[in-house]
Amino acid sequence: MELFSIKLPLIKENDNLLSIIIENIAKQGESLKEGDIIVIAEKVIATSQGRVINLSDVTNVSEKAKEMAKEYDMDERFVELIMQEASMILGGMTHVILAKVNNFLIANAGIDQSNAGPNRVVLLPKDLKKVVWEYWKELRKEFGIEKLGVIIADSRVQPLRKGTIGIAIATAGFEPVEDLRGHPDLFKRPMEITMRAIADDLTSAAQFLLSEADQQTPVVIIRGSNVEFTENPQLTPEMAPEECLYMNIFSKYLLRKQEEN
Repeated sequence: MELFSIKLPLIKENDNLLSIIIENIAKQGESLKEGDIIVIAEKVIATSQGRVINLSDVTNVSEKAKEMAKEYDMDERFVELIMQEASMILGGMTHVILAKVNNFLIANAGIDQSNAGPNRVVLLPKDLKKVVWEYWKELRKEFGIEKLGVIIADSRVQPLRKGTIGIAIATAGFEPVEDLRGHPDLFKRPMEITMRAIADDLTSAAQFLLSEADQQTPVVIIRGSNVEFTENPQLTPEMAPEECLYMNIFSKYLLRKQEEN
């Protein structure tokens, strides 16, 4: 498997990001080929959508946001934006709040202050699923290929692990999850729960090259990944909270702590 990055100019609000990506792939002497997967950092998509907020414009802050800001030592305007973006707030600690957005858990509702400029933040992109399929359609047409995967990438932390890993927050053109349930292991015992997070694994690999800092490489092309390409994926990476190991155990743990207090 081969991975290489595509350098872009500084992306500004309301830029035509797809045209810029296509132009810079060609400028660097590259092209998209059959079976490629293109990974795009969510922040450049959000920026091109104009999802950049100046904190000084956040003037209506709720009492709940003020309370949480005090508890977690955060800017109350930032917390207000987190509350507006999130479908659920699970809790937090100093400088960070864990929220549920678009059916996944993410720190600070995915709102990012890095590379946003002074007193500014970047929200997650709008209409992720719509955007990723639009990019898939246009890139296939532009490069004259059939088999193509598109990933919109972000990063996340894992329970009890330091550092971030990649997460595919939207995918198009391939099966993002491989269901291995029922497949025999080395000793012919059928596996009962194993499902491989193909899209997340690829995104984590791309994280080595993805950079929105001064390297300006928010696009990575993956070649030779041997995934199952399809226009109608049968599985999605998301799962209901009731089916999630961490959500079930953490909820019971927090409930017990509340009862003890």
